[in-house]
Amino acid sequence: MQLIKEIIDNKEKSKVTNYILRRIPEWFGIEEAIKNYVKEVGDTDFYALFLEDKPIGFISIKSNNHYTSEIYVMGILKEYHNKGIGKKLLLKAEETLINKQVKFLMVKTLGESHPDLNYKSTRQFYFRAGFYPLEEIKEIWGKENPCLIMVKNLQ
Repeated sequence: MQLIKEIIDNKEKSKVTNYILRRIPEWFGIEEAIKNYVKEVGDTDFYALFLEDKPIGFISIKSNNHYTSEIYVMGILKEYHNKGIGKKLLLKAEETLINKQVKFLMVKTLGESHPDLNYKSTRQFYFRAGFYPLEEIKEIWGKENPCLIMVKNLQ
C-alpha cells in the first residue's frame, strides 16, 4: 500500500533524502551536493511516499517568499519512475501551497543545452505537470551545468 506522509522531523527528512538520492546517481552523483541536500531539507516542507514502510520518493519544498515556493529537491527511486509517484508527490505539495495562497511554484533543473538524457526526461516530467521554462542561466551552477528555471502558476 502506498502512503504519502508529511515528515516534520528533520532527522527523518535527512534520512529519507540520503537513502533515495544515493540510489539514483544518474541524477545525484555529486557527493557534495548530496550532503548539502541532506543537511538543508530540514528547513523545507517535506513529503515522502512510502510503499509499506519503505520510502520510494520524496519532494522537498522551500518557500522563497509569500508568493513563490520552489521544489528544493525531489527524488524517486528509479524502479518507480513513470508510475505516477512524482505526480502524486507534486499534487500533494501543490495542494498545500494553494491552501497557503502561494501563487507560483518553481524548479531548477539541468538546462536544455546540456545533452544529459536523464535530465531531458526530468524536464519532460515538469512540462507535463504544467511547468514552463523561464530562463536558462549558466551563472548558478557553472557553464558546464546550465540551470533551467521552470515555473508553474498555481492559481
